[in-house]
Amino acid sequence: MKQFQVTFQKPEDSVEALHKLREQTGPGQEDHLLFQLFSRSLERDAIEYVCKKLENEFPGAAYVGCSTAGSIIEGDLSTDTYALVCTLFESPTAKVDVKQYRLDMESVDGVMPKVASFANENSWVKAILFYTTVWKTSMTKLCTGLDEVRSDVRIMGGGAFNAALDSFSSYVLSNGGNAADHSIVFVFIGGDDLVVNSRYISGWKPLGKYMDITKAMGNVLQEIDGVSAFNIYHRYLKIENDDTFLYNTLEFPYIIKRNGIDILRHPQQCLKDGSLVMASDVENTSKIRLAYGDPVTIMESIYQNIREIQKEDPDVIMIFSCAGRKAFWGDSEIGNETKAFETIAPSSGFYTISEFLRTDDNVNQHNLTLVIATLKEMIPGREHRKKTACEEIHGSKRLSTVERLANFIEQATSELETANEQLSDMNQKLSNMAITDGLTQLLNRGEIQRRITEAAESDSYETVSLVMMDIDNFKKVNDNFGHNEGDYVIRTLAEVMKKQTSEITDASAGRWGGEEFMILLPGMGKEKAYEIAEAIRKAFSDITFPLAGNCTISLGVAENQNRETGDSLASHADQALYEAKNTGKNKTVIY
Repeated sequence: MKQFQVTFQKPEDSVEALHKLREQTGPGQEDHLLFQLFSRSLERDAIEYVCKKLENEFPGAAYVGCSTAGSIIEGDLSTDTYALVCTLFESPTAKVDVKQYRLDMESVDGVMPKVASFANENSWVKAILFYTTVWKTSMTKLCTGLDEVRSDVRIMGGGAFNAALDSFSSYVLSNGGNAADHSIVFVFIGGDDLVVNSRYISGWKPLGKYMDITKAMGNVLQEIDGVSAFNIYHRYLKIENDDTFLYNTLEFPYIIKRNGIDILRHPQQCLKDGSLVMASDVENTSKIRLAYGDPVTIMESIYQNIREIQKEDPDVIMIFSCAGRKAFWGDSEIGNETKAFETIAPSSGFYTISEFLRTDDNVNQHNLTLVIATLKEMIPGREHRKKTACEEIHGSKRLSTVERLANFIEQATSELETANEQLSDMNQKLSNMAITDGLTQLLNRGEIQRRITEAAESDSYETVSLVMMDIDNFKKVNDNFGHNEGDYVIRTLAEVMKKQTSEITDASAGRWGGEEFMILLPGMGKEKAYEIAEAIRKAFSDITFPLAGNCTISLGVAENQNRETGDSLASHADQALYEAKNTGKNKTVIY
């Protein structure tokens, strides 16, 4: 595989540029050529003029392209208006096919099954490149539609850029259609000898704690942790909603989790209500956190990937880079992060409004990201160009001040979250202690009484039943066998109560005082409450204690009537218990 790259400033200069490419590629290669045409100009007549000249010079050759925020030629930002990249596939089995769709004539839902079917039915397809306008098009539907392509096909792409950020300025083009807004172009490439690899590179690092997206719609992020999304920028970073907002937030985009990976999301605009218009869709209930961009950490990430790409020994490298990265670095320095690719293989691409890449089985839309595709033809006996040795490419080993501060914040945040969790646990324990009986771990008198009153007087339940119980002849247990044995009997009854009520919704068990206990049963009638009371009585009477032997309990059941008060309900249960005591004990009586 070979690649030839030319740039030119004016449409009429394309004639000379195309002649130069013809000299480099030679005749009769059209069916093995793929041209990529990138334009910083939004003039349709001009780009269509270039396309006509391309078709005349290379009839039948495949070509694609789009409007861009700038072209990447020989690994660096080109200052010319137009760039033309010609890739020559040398393998006899190489294939290239281009399909363009007008999304104002067909829906994304209608297009994506066609694309997936073509790739799945043609085993020669190794990769899909695509170029798309993003305005008024659901990129989420596009990505999920591409998920249906068989898993061994590499998928990557970029969004056509327009500086005005409106609906009808950006365009894509191909030999399958004219330069068109609201359109998408797919390039299917493959062959027996082709090897394609891909990856994404960010370099932005997480900053601070995770937060919750509490309100969002499409690409409008409205609230985070219950406050306006802009409030997070203003509160933590002192970023104002003014003319500098877009530039300042480039350094601090958001990170969201999607399909198991971290993806950057950059705001394009802040609305009056504090909502942020993002470059891509965001999802309600997702986790989100801030990120920071620092030249030292970004370059280190670049170099780490460079070392991995060298091992792949590619023939050519295709780059889809976010226009936001270009704005972050500035035109004079943006080449710093892409020039190193040229030391490995001819490297070209363009600056996008969004980047796309399949990672594992999911196609994701990225922002502020580099998507890198490496292509290689494994042709026996072919001599490869000499690559720069890995040790000659290196990044700074010095941590920047920003990274040190970010690491400090990360650690401090982690420690604070741990301390808050411990404090929360302690508060919960203190809260539980305030309402819990120390001996039995049931609710104490104050809490069970509060719950009885609340349930009896609530409109939430049609009926509320109450079971009151007392250990028979308990004074004799204490007098004859000591308080330790008495406490053991009380704790054992508490365990029986817990077990019998553990699966009953809203049931509450508490110690009323001494050897008296209450079970509150909201939403339950007295007949069912009687069955539960009898189950407790029988289970307790079957227990043999080490010193006291078998003990029994008496129980009273009452059901609230005519929205009676909690005190009245407790009084009725007490009367039923009194009757059980006076009529032989070891029984349950219903009031």
